[in-house]
Amino acid sequence: MQAEKLQQIDNVVVLPINTKNKKVPLELFKFNPNEISSIWPLVEDLIQESCNRAGNFADAVHIKEWLEKGVMDLWIAYDSKEKKVKCVCVTEIRSYPNYKVCDCRITTGTDYKSWVDFMDNVVNWARSLGCKKMEIFTRPGWERVLKHKGFIKTHIQLEKALWLIYKN
Repeated sequence: MQAEKLQQIDNVVVLPINTKNKKVPLELFKFNPNEISSIWPLVEDLIQESCNRAGNFADAVHIKEWLEKGVMDLWIAYDSKEKKVKCVCVTEIRSYPNYKVCDCRITTGTDYKSWVDFMDNVVNWARSLGCKKMEIFTRPGWERVLKHKGFIKTHIQLEKALWLIYKN
């Protein structure tokens, strides 16, 4: 990242918008609620697999409903050369009494090094909506990957199943 492209707003660095990855032919797309049905066949399996890994808090069909209602937003990193979705990200803006947060509910894909820099775009988008914080519930390995982007571990989630919630 070149320092001359950075801006300061209230002592927070605003990262340059990047919708194309210069290393590989990836493009980042954010879809509107009315576009979800047309793109859904390309992302449904990835979203379901992510839901399964996260303890089945929802199924892909629920995520689709929330996306179509505008409760959540869908982002895709697409490799135009391979004609393949490399990353799917589902975000949710939540308003608390003192501030708004952007929660990355789902981030999954292949070859993460080719698309992880697109997180800057999601951060900038959330900031433009007035969010004061990003939250990501993720597996431990992502702490190392996202550290250079300013993400820090603030909590550890402990779980205890009170009934069988995992599907086969």
